[in-house]
This record gives sequence, structure tokens and C-alpha cells, in this order.
Amino acid sequence: MTNLNLKTIQKCLDDYMLRKGKTEIGDIEANQVLAVAGVINDDQAHPGRPLREILRKLRDTNLLPQNVRQFQGLWTIKHSKTMAKVLQIMQF
Repeated sequence: MTNLNLKTIQKCLDDYMLRKGKTEIGDIEANQVLAVAGVINDDQAHPGRPLREILRKLRDTNLLPQNVRQFQGLWTIKHSKTMAKVLQIMQF
């Protein structure tokens, strides 16, 4: 997967979440949105599988964006603008 495809996926999902007023969505809903937009085809027998495979490859190569999390097998994708861009250092 190229960096351009990842940016396209993030932009499409960010636009969807902005329209719907959501801050995060699951992998199945995200894959449906991407299928409607024509970015990724969805698997009817296993909804969300194509996106999960992409996310799994990114996770294994340590290229997974900060706004994507996997917890107990469930993938959640947050709006990319909700994540901090810089590290904050607190001085005590």
C-alpha cells in the first residue's frame, strides 16, 4: 500500500465522520464507507475484511497511523484531526 492510498482512505473516512458527527467508527462501517466511495471493495461474506487486512499489514510493519487502534480484535478508527500533532512535554 502506498502512502497516497492511506491518505485517500483517511480523507474519505474523515469526511464521512464529519458529515455524520462521529469521532470514531469501527472497521466494518469504515469498509462500507470506502466501498461506497469506490476506494476499496467490500467482501460480502466477511464485511470489513479488506480494510482489516490493510490495517494488519500496516500494524506489522509499524506504519499504523495513531488514530487507528486494535483492542481485543476490534479495530476502531478515530478522526485523524483529533490526534495531537506534536509531543507535549510537561515540566514540573
